[in-house]
Amino acid sequence: MEHESIPSLDQDTDLIVVGLGPVGLLTTILAAQKGHRVVAIERWPTPYALPRAVTFDHEIARILNAVGIDAENDPTIDYYDKLYYLYNGEMEPLNVIDWASKASDGWRNRYWFDQPGLEKRLRVLASSLPNVTMLEGYEVTGLDQDADSVSVTFQPTDFRGEGTRIADNATTYSVQGKLLVGSDGANSFVRRSLGLTMTDLEFNYDWVVVDLIEHEEHDYDPPYYQVCKPERPLTVVPGGPGRRRWEFMVLPGESAEEFEKPERIWELLEEFDVRPDNAELIRHKVWRFQARHLDDWRLGRVAIAGDAAHLMPPFAGEGMCAGLRDVMSLSWRLDLILSGRSDVDLLDSYGAERGPHARWFIDFSVGLGEVICVSDPEEAKQRDETLKAALAEQLKTGPVQPYDAKLGPGVWDENSPGGGFPTWQGAVVHNGVVGRFDQVVTRGWALLTKHDAGQVSPEARGLVERMGGIAVTVGPPGSGAGVLDVDGVYERWFAELEVEHILTRPDFHTAATARRGEDIDALVRGIAEKVLSQDHLSRSSLAYT
Repeated sequence: MEHESIPSLDQDTDLIVVGLGPVGLLTTILAAQKGHRVVAIERWPTPYALPRAVTFDHEIARILNAVGIDAENDPTIDYYDKLYYLYNGEMEPLNVIDWASKASDGWRNRYWFDQPGLEKRLRVLASSLPNVTMLEGYEVTGLDQDADSVSVTFQPTDFRGEGTRIADNATTYSVQGKLLVGSDGANSFVRRSLGLTMTDLEFNYDWVVVDLIEHEEHDYDPPYYQVCKPERPLTVVPGGPGRRRWEFMVLPGESAEEFEKPERIWELLEEFDVRPDNAELIRHKVWRFQARHLDDWRLGRVAIAGDAAHLMPPFAGEGMCAGLRDVMSLSWRLDLILSGRSDVDLLDSYGAERGPHARWFIDFSVGLGEVICVSDPEEAKQRDETLKAALAEQLKTGPVQPYDAKLGPGVWDENSPGGGFPTWQGAVVHNGVVGRFDQVVTRGWALLTKHDAGQVSPEARGLVERMGGIAVTVGPPGSGAGVLDVDGVYERWFAELEVEHILTRPDFHTAATARRGEDIDALVRGIAEKVLSQDHLSRSSLAYT
């Protein structure tokens, strides 16, 4: 591939993003939408055209909606109101997970999507922003930083086989920024150049992943399930509209090379009546399912996100989800630092929060994998007996809820009911506009107060505003509150937590809650002291309405 001259580039920029998968693209978009200049560098000259992730949860639907991608009405995204089953070899349920319900944020527990299609939307959005310079087909070859800036060198790449390499006689370019995000995947150059290490949980299983398009309709009921049979554990799931995915475990003694042959894949698909004459094989590849996580998520002015920070088996469908949660946790911090309201050390709390949270999902995924990846018949029989007995008890109260993860220690109050957990969301009316809270009120910091509760102090309101947020009252229609709670979602949330004040964060997590006004005042002050620089903390309160 011949490279044209590099696009016009300023002497410096605000943010450098290395790696433009979904994580890097979302980081780029959110920073640019806040007015910051972004240079985004990707080693692949063209977008990766094959599927990787195929599913995401309600938190990710909410995150994508923040940049205009509506999971309920997007042609690249599907959903089903069905439970998720783990079966044994006799197709008896071993576990049932609730992927049929909606979560407390108003989005469904599970969606299915075509990753190349979703990335195309994100890429178009990123490239449309005037303060974004996207450099695709350039590999970062050097990274340096000091107390005030970070700089990288990079060179154009050529395709070589399935990968890329530095082009012959390549010109070396450079750019300097205030901050850098390394979202450049499992083999991250950024992570390695910083000398950051990962802990390997030593979960290693080879599975062949098969993606195809079906040309005749098949009835999959349920539409997604896991078969934990020792003869060959397997997964059957959607792959987005018009697509399906199968995953077959490579058994002990088998070679990965055996599954490179298309005829071997069709043999595996025979039991599903999927054949070359009624389906098109898009890709089949042996992947090693692993579990690893970063020990330190930040060094100086550089933060790591996505697969560069963590890897997990796909059994819970949470790999890409964890990366997009990284972005949301990072983005409000990047904005505050780049706008001069916070010091760069605010990045310390990013890893402190995200590390344990990502580890929860890794452990959850590994736990599922240890149940699924059993190839010994006697061990599988004992597993089945144990899980069927546990399921009988569980179903007395309903299917297992998908997860209940909480942030690690950081910019939230650990003694607050609901602190560190995702925020609820419902339909509201604000300033005469009806819609989801995120769309019609704010996606930034928000101090929510029940309409009939004691008022918060002007200082607390001013501190929230200095962090880029707002303070509002919330109540039922006719209450005169600033935000009208159309369906009673917020009334139920206040009641469940037994509080009258809730401070929410831009990454849709709860920072603090309290029953009394004077208590939330103190908590807001404590959160602001963790977020704002001393200069911005000591300024007089801003005007508010």
